[in-house]
Formats: sequence, C-alpha cells, structure tokens
Amino acid sequence: MVERKHGSETHDEKIRRRMQVVYARQTREKQIFMDDLKEYRRIKDKQMLQSIVVAVGPRWYQALSVPQRVALDSLKDSIYQDILEGRPERSSVIMHKLGLVPRPSTTELMNCLYAGRNDPKEMLAQLYLSTYGYPIEGKRTSYCLNARLMLSAIFYLGLDNLLVLLQKTFAPDEPKPKPPPKPKPKPKIPPPSPYLVPMVATLYEPPQIRRKSPLPLPDLSDLNEPYEEEPIIQKPPPPPPPPPPPKKRLPISYCDQLAGIEEIKPQVSTATNSNKEKKSPRNLLRKLKSSKSSLMDTSKLKSLNLDNANQIPKKKGRRRKLVAPTTGLRNVQYMINGVYRVHGKTCYVLGSVTLLPSEGDLIHGGYRAVNGEYITIHCGFRGRPPARKSIPCDCLKEWNDSVFQYIKDHKCYCGHYYDFRNEDTTFPPDQLPYFNKPTRHGPLSFNYDRIFDLDDKRLYIESEFKKAWDTDSILHEDDGTTPAITDKKKKKKKPADNSGTSKRNRSQSANNNASGTCLGQNPKPQDYLKCALRHMRQMNVAARLPDLHLVPELKEWMRQRLYGDLTPEEKREYLRKSTTYWRMFTTLSGKGFGHVATPKEPMFRGHTTWYHKQNLNDKFRHFTHRYKLSMFRSHAYVTNLLWRSMYQAEFPDKNFREIYFSYLYSRIEDLQLIHPYCARETEERKVIMRRKRYICLPDGYEPKTS
Repeated sequence: MVERKHGSETHDEKIRRRMQVVYARQTREKQIFMDDLKEYRRIKDKQMLQSIVVAVGPRWYQALSVPQRVALDSLKDSIYQDILEGRPERSSVIMHKLGLVPRPSTTELMNCLYAGRNDPKEMLAQLYLSTYGYPIEGKRTSYCLNARLMLSAIFYLGLDNLLVLLQKTFAPDEPKPKPPPKPKPKPKIPPPSPYLVPMVATLYEPPQIRRKSPLPLPDLSDLNEPYEEEPIIQKPPPPPPPPPPPKKRLPISYCDQLAGIEEIKPQVSTATNSNKEKKSPRNLLRKLKSSKSSLMDTSKLKSLNLDNANQIPKKKGRRRKLVAPTTGLRNVQYMINGVYRVHGKTCYVLGSVTLLPSEGDLIHGGYRAVNGEYITIHCGFRGRPPARKSIPCDCLKEWNDSVFQYIKDHKCYCGHYYDFRNEDTTFPPDQLPYFNKPTRHGPLSFNYDRIFDLDDKRLYIESEFKKAWDTDSILHEDDGTTPAITDKKKKKKKPADNSGTSKRNRSQSANNNASGTCLGQNPKPQDYLKCALRHMRQMNVAARLPDLHLVPELKEWMRQRLYGDLTPEEKREYLRKSTTYWRMFTTLSGKGFGHVATPKEPMFRGHTTWYHKQNLNDKFRHFTHRYKLSMFRSHAYVTNLLWRSMYQAEFPDKNFREIYFSYLYSRIEDLQLIHPYCARETEERKVIMRRKRYICLPDGYEPKTS
C-alpha cells in the first residue's frame, strides 16, 4: 500500500494508477512492434529492389524505345552514304536519336565509320573502344548511360542473328524413320443376340490443358568444356607522382674557372681615349629623349639601337663535359698544359709525351756490328705471368657436416630460427630436447634444465614417460598440442540417378558428373546460353558482350526451348509479380526514389546588379543543361528498372513499348523539368490543371491558332 501525505491511497486512485501502468506497457509494446515492422518492411523493400535489379540482366543492358530501334535499323545505310560523302551527317543524327550525351566528335565518328564500314555492330564497338579505351569484351563494375546505350545497340543489331545461331545449335536430331504400320486386325464377328453384347459405361472427364512437350535436345558434349568466369576489369592505377625537380646547377663560368678554360677571341677596336669614361648607349638614349632642345635625327637613334643589339652575345647552349685524351697504351704518359677554345671547339693542349719502359724482362737478341760499332739488338719485353689465384679455404668442408647435423638435431619447433638449408624438413616434437613446445597456456620457450644436462638416459626416460602420459594416462588434460583422435569415416555422397529415356535426360546425365565444366550439374537456361554463346564470338560481334547469357530475351528463348510454352499458372504468377513490383515502385516514388533535387549553387546568391546580367545568364544556361542531363540519366535508370517488371521479354508487345517509352525522351532538348514518376508532383499538376479548366475568358478573346 502506498502511503500518501494525507492518508492511504484510495481504491479509485489504485485503479487509475494501475491503468496508467498497463497503458504505458501496452504503448511501449506497440511502439516496439511498429519499429520492428518498419525495419522489416525496409528490409523487404530493399530485397525486392535488389531482385528487380538482378532480373534486369547485365549491368550494361538498357531497354531501347521504338524510335531508338528505328534509328538503329537505318544505321547500315547511313554508314554507306556517309562514307561516300566523306562526312558523318546521317550517322550523327542517329547518335543524336540514340540519346548519346555528349555525342562523339566528327573526326572520331568518321574514323569509326571507316573501321566498321562492313558491319554497324563493329562500328559501334570501335566507337566504344575509342571513347572509353577498352574493348566491349571487358566486364566493368559500372557503366555510364552512353556506354549502356552503345552496348545495348550492339545487342539489338545482333539479336536476330543470335537467335538463328541458337536455333541451329539446339536443333533436335533427325527423327528416326517411323516403323511400318501394323496390319489391322480382323473384325470380330458380332454375337447372334444383342443381349450378348457387353455393356460399357463411359465416364466423362473434363479435358486437361497440357502444354506441348518441347523437342529433345541434341548431343551437347561439344559445348560442355571447362569454363572460368571472366574477371572484372580493375580500374587503372593512379598516375605516378611527378619526378622531383632537377638539382640546382652551378653556373658555367664557375666550372670554366675551376677547369682553367679561357676563351681566346680576336678583337678589333678603334683608337679611343682610355682615360675617358664610357657612357652606355642606354644612358645616352635616355638623355637624348629627355632633353627637349635636342634636334638629333631619329635615324641615328635607330642605328644606335642596331649597334647595341649586335653587341649582345648570343645565348649559349649546354656545355659538353670535357673528356681527357687517351692513347690506349699503358706505358705512355702525357702532360696537359691547358684547355683552349679554337674556332669554337674546346681542345686540350699537350706539353710533352713520354714513353715509359714496358713492364717485364728485356729479350736480348744479341749484338750486331754496324760500321765498327756493336749495337744491342732489342727483341721486346718478356710478359710477366699472371698473378696466382688464392687457394680456396677448405674450412667449409671441415665443419659443414657436423654443424648442420647439430642444427638438424636441435631445430626450433616453430621453424623460424634454425632453418638454414632446412626449409622443407619437418622435425617431430620429440626431437626437440632443448625447447618446450607452445601450448594454449604459454608460448614457445627454452628448457634451461636440459641445456646443461648431458645424460642421454635421463632424457630418454623423460620422453618415454611423456609419451605414455599423453596417450594412456587417465589424468591427462588436453593442452591443445595433441590433435584430437577421430574415428569418423568420411561418407561419400552418391550421385543421383539420372536415368531417362529421352535424349535430353541422357545428355544431362552425361554432363552431371562434370561439375567444373560449363554446364555442370542441374544446368539452368543461362548455363546453356553461356556454353553456346562462346562459340559464336567469331560470327557475331554481339556474342562478345560480357554476361550476355543474362539478357532476358535470350533467357526466355532458352526457357521456351527447354520447357515449352508458359502454363496459365505461370502467367498468373508473372501478373502477380508485376503488380507487386508496381506497388513497390509507387511507394518508393512517394519517398522520392529517382528524383533529382535541384543543386544549390552559391554563384546565384548575394547582391547582383545589371552589370552581372550576362554572366549570370550564361552560368544559368550551363547550370540548367547539367540539371537536365542528370534528370535524363535518372529517368533512364528508373525506366529501365520498371521495364523489367512489365515482363515484355515473356509477353512482347510493340504497342505497349511505344506507350511505355513515351516518358523516356530520345533527345535531352525535349526533357521537361518535371519528374514523371513522382506521385507528389503528379498530384500537384493534376490540381493545377483542374483549377485552370473552368475559367471565364473575357469578351472578344480569340485563341491563337498558330
């Protein structure tokens, strides 16, 4: 009981306090439930959005509208006419209708037209290569809108040929000849009395609609080859840092002064008074121009300027490093007296050249009497033998075996200290007498008691006792060093029996064992496409696109080839999915999904005058163009997501495509600054149009007809 200030709590107060406690608890439980429900819905919406992103197909796939397809159909004729005229006028219009922003230049487009003059798909592939620097085969993590439009255009131009090649690849084998018809049995003789005829009661069963079974698949052993997923092209590394600035060089005059280089020039000068101070022509000109009373002719000033210009020395280039002369003989020496410049060329001046006696013994050739004098005949110098090489030391052979035998006997357990020439050798723990092996309670450590213990018998007894303790003792505790002994046998999984009568089942059972191959086990429609499209890259440029087996049109064709037409249950399931996705996108549009907010630019703030009008108009025009471009790209992304939720690959309809893509403009100039998929803005436009619908126009008002 709660004691109050003026007495105990009354019955009504107890009930009121109890209701407050219960209401607070229920409110808290409801708040927790609503928070969990909000988080659950957020996760579900995220999963659904991720599923529709995956269902779109490859990252580069972009659904094309009817005007874009019509423009691409005329690309081949436009290439032929543009090459004849020598200017890409028609092809530039097609690129404009395709929606490329910014469009390629005239020179770049003309080079691509000439490279792909035989095939429009090759022309678009060359344009993609010249624009982004890598071929269409490379898989990227993300693609811009221009890249998606180019690759999708290549796929659209090669789609018909791809379907023809797929039909030839998966064509069924020739049917076996039908056996001859069996002879008809002889008619039975009717009984003599109608009462002898057996009575048969027919039970009515409603007809069951079954889809037509597809034709059997051919032998696909040629397609089932080893397959590796194509890696994603990584971004190029950043450019290397700029080289450091060059070191500061000393002036050439300083180096010439140290080297003793002097420049000798013949000079011819008129006889002048050396005691008289010379005035520079610059001061003379300044004095003449400053004096108002001077009547000097201007031609003299020009001649003076020309004379002054002729006296300015020419700018010298980089001086080459001097190389001392050499004779190539070891017993020749010379003395350099200096370095002089003769006719602009630097050369050494040699003072004397001395021939030194050669190394070695003199070869005496005897004497010869010449005019009564005996001359010693010098036959040369005897070459000295080369220096004897030192005898290699045999210390390595003396201690090599004993040292490495010691290292092998006392190697570290962790394998990081005594591994010289023993990197691949393993030593069991019982051969480490001087170390304590690491456990969960402590790291590797030296056993200092054993280092100074030289009794082999004691070490042997200790090791045997340790081995018995670790294996058979009841008191043994697992310290983490001995592996756990398990007697469990590995169970081998038997492959499932895929015995079938049809050729399709036989081909699948033959390919199920090859899990590392292209088809693998339980292949899906995209696996069949992946194997078949690899052999079409030489015949069709579109087959070289990355992840082409994920395109919805090809997947639907392969599914129909494997399993036949869609059943009514599958059609109802597609309708349910489309409705669910559309509700999800309607909810996301109310939250601003895909909406591009107007960026805030500081250039349009602050105080301005009429002086800034033209500058602000130019900036606003560029600002509006960038905003339109960002909205155009956002519209294309959202429209591509919504297009997959319509399941037009399974149920194609040209009229529906025309109606749907009325929101996706082929030209950025036609784009309005209103988001077509925002429910809030659509409601605002509806209210504005309703208000303007009933307006009383003034008398005499005539609407403009033009």
